[in-house]
Amino acid sequence: MRIAVTGTSGRIGATVAEQLLARGHQVTGLDLVEPREPLAGVDHIVGDLGELPRSDPRLAGVSAVAHLGALMSWDDADAERLFAANVTATMSLLRALEGSAVRRFVLASSGEVYPENAPAYQPLDERHPRQPTTWYGATKVLAEDLVEFAGRKFGWSTVCLRFSHTQHPAEILDPDSFFSGPRFFASRRLLRERANGNAPVVAQLAPYEDDDSVLLAARREDGEPVRMGILAASDLARGVVLALEAGTSGHEVIGLGPDESTDLGRFARELAAAAGLGVVEVTLPVTAPSYVTSNARAREVLGFRPEIDRARFVELAVQARRSAGRGLRSGAR
Repeated sequence: MRIAVTGTSGRIGATVAEQLLARGHQVTGLDLVEPREPLAGVDHIVGDLGELPRSDPRLAGVSAVAHLGALMSWDDADAERLFAANVTATMSLLRALEGSAVRRFVLASSGEVYPENAPAYQPLDERHPRQPTTWYGATKVLAEDLVEFAGRKFGWSTVCLRFSHTQHPAEILDPDSFFSGPRFFASRRLLRERANGNAPVVAQLAPYEDDDSVLLAARREDGEPVRMGILAASDLARGVVLALEAGTSGHEVIGLGPDESTDLGRFARELAAAAGLGVVEVTLPVTAPSYVTSNARAREVLGFRPEIDRARFVELAVQARRSAGRGLRSGAR
C-alpha cells in the first residue's frame, strides 16, 4: 500500500515509517518540520496539517493513513494550540483526503480520554467512559469523533488506537529525557516538584539536587504503587502497522499497551541495580498515577503481542546508557 504517516519527524512516526518500509509499503510522510534523519524511501511533505488544501492532489494515491502527528501538553495555557494541532489539523487532513484512494484510517489517540489518572474502574478498557480532565484529553475525544464521522461519510474503515505511555528504552536512563528525567531521576523530579510548589516531595529530594546518579523509587502516600502502562516505541509502532494492515471494517476503538502495567518504584530499583546507580525511596501524593490497562482487544483484533517486557527494558536501557558514555555510578559523579 501507499500509506501516509503524519508526524514522521517524531519518534513514533519515524519508527512506524521504518517498519512500513521494511514490510514493502510505500510511505508519504507529513510533518511540520523536516526530519533530522530522513528515511530513504519516504516522500516527505513538510508543512502545517491545518493548511492542507481540500482534496490535496499529493495525497490522491494514498490508500491508508496513520495519523500520529499531535501536540501533547498538560498546561491550560496551551488549550488553543492543542485544539489547532489535534482537532483543526485532523479536520484539515480528513478534508484533504476527500476523493483520494483511502480505504483505511488509523488515529493515534490516548488513554487521556478516560483519563487514566482518574479511572472509574480498572483495568481500563475501551468501554470506559470518556471523561477527560485536560485540554489534551478533550482534543483527543474530538479527534476520535471526527475520524469516526469521516469513516461513515466516506466509507472508510477506521481505527482509533488509544496509546499507553510510550518510551524508547534509550530514554529511560537519560536524565535529560522529557518524560523519563523527572520520572526516574531524583534531581530532575526535584526541579519539577519545586516548580509545582510541592513542599513535602521537595524536602525528600533536596539532598539530591544536581546529582544525576540517584533514581527515585516512588510510592503513593496511601500505600498504592505508582503504576502505569509503559510500552516500548518499537512495540507501539508495530501495533500501528498491524492496525493499518488489519482486515477490520467499520469503526474500531482499541487500547494499545503492555501486557501488564509497570510499578515504577520496582522498575527504578531494578534499573538502579543494573546500572550501578543509587536509589532513594520517595512518597508521592495520591494524585500520582496508579492504574492498570487492558490490551485484550488489541490481542484479539490485531494479534498484538508486545516483545519488550520490563526485564528487556532494563537491559536495553542500561546498554544505551553505557553506549552514551554515562557509565556506572562511580563514573557519573
